[in-house]
Amino acid sequence: MLSAISPVVLAEDAIADDSQDGFLSRSVSTAEETRDIWSARWVSFAETMDRYFSSQAPPNDYVNESYIRIQLRETVEEQGELGTDARIKAKFDLPNTEKKAKLFFNSDADNDSNLEGRTRSNSTDERIRREESVAGLEFTPDSEWHKWKRSNRIGIRVRAPLVPFARTRLRRPFNDWGLWRREFQQEFWWYRDRGWGATSEYDMRRPLWSASQLRYFTVLEFEDNKDYWDHLQMLALSTDLTDRTSIEYRGGVLFNTENDARLTAYFVGINYRKRIHEDWVFLTVSPESYFAREDGWDAEASLTFRLDVYFSE
Repeated sequence: MLSAISPVVLAEDAIADDSQDGFLSRSVSTAEETRDIWSARWVSFAETMDRYFSSQAPPNDYVNESYIRIQLRETVEEQGELGTDARIKAKFDLPNTEKKAKLFFNSDADNDSNLEGRTRSNSTDERIRREESVAGLEFTPDSEWHKWKRSNRIGIRVRAPLVPFARTRLRRPFNDWGLWRREFQQEFWWYRDRGWGATSEYDMRRPLWSASQLRYFTVLEFEDNKDYWDHLQMLALSTDLTDRTSIEYRGGVLFNTENDARLTAYFVGINYRKRIHEDWVFLTVSPESYFAREDGWDAEASLTFRLDVYFSE
């Protein structure tokens, strides 16, 4: 009796497994088709707008840089608390306009969070809120100014009343230190409700062996309404483990001049990144320990999961 039933049971299990595999395969295929359709529509709309403004088609070898990025981020704190971010960033490439214009949308302004918040990998509990979103035009001319690459943004924060802002960025790479690749970036920005600010960044990178890279990164930032300087220094070592995965070990220190120049925090962490589907879905896992002066230098451990989904050509 058992010998008669066993083949039937095994056959039913095999059918169930095939059905599950078929469902997963169909789900992935449907998601991929939907992503490809929306990506093609976004790029096609950008190219149509570009032809409308410039009255010419883009060069045959030009790859339109329009994209949408959806980012989801969740952090588990040492005390068991959870923090979740959801962000959308979009760019609309218009290559034939006179100054290489791009329309942009961002669910959170690049300068809205402080230097610590932009540097650390953990969630800041941000949601997609209309009143915090920014939109506008970015102009990036092809020509360089004394070896400096330039970009300028003008736009509004989408709230009532509307908050205009402007930002100019200068960037210069240096290739005069052998294997070291250096870059300096200077940015000035202004928001009607916050006043003006400035950010200076210096980035140094050097390959160590075939798949690894050493990076030193420092930032100095001033915001007029705070009237003190924030400063970051960070060292990182990254390695490509395979063509789909990489790992980065990082450590940094934070200073400010609010109460004289002093160390306010330091941190160590790891970023493990994996391309989980083709070139448009990425998962990053980031354990981190953070030590703040205001907490008596006690360790604050966290684990962050970040998912990035790209819609582009």
